[in-house]
Amino acid sequence: MAVAVDFREFRPVDARQDLIRRVEHAPVEHAEAVLSAYELLQQLHEKGMLELLTGLLNAGDTVVNHVVGVVSSKEMVTALRIGLIFSNLLSSIDPDKLHNIIADAGKETPSLLSIGKLATSKDARQGMATAVGLLNVFGAALNAGKHG
Repeated sequence: MAVAVDFREFRPVDARQDLIRRVEHAPVEHAEAVLSAYELLQQLHEKGMLELLTGLLNAGDTVVNHVVGVVSSKEMVTALRIGLIFSNLLSSIDPDKLHNIIADAGKETPSLLSIGKLATSKDARQGMATAVGLLNVFGAALNAGKHG
């Protein structure tokens, strides 16, 4: 004959009790992390960062609208574009060549003839043309500022 299986009555886990148990055991299990969090919280309080964050949260949309207004202004867009252009230019410069040029600058002074030879290279002429072009752009911007 078959033996009857005892059925236990299903009792759902009390999520609240489980959370309370986990919170009570957390300081023991994560003591170092809890102490670090308290230290960080104290430092934020001492520096006034908590008040700043509270103010930012209370200001809400006002802060977001102001930041969006600043970032989307013509000046900021232009500054970001110029920053990207210069970062691309800097990433294309060979740091070893730049280091050698700067290291050689402290040595014997080159003659005018050797400087002239360097100035006639294709790369030097391209650099000078770019520099003169930049001077023209800056000059035009300065003149526009005087008259505008």
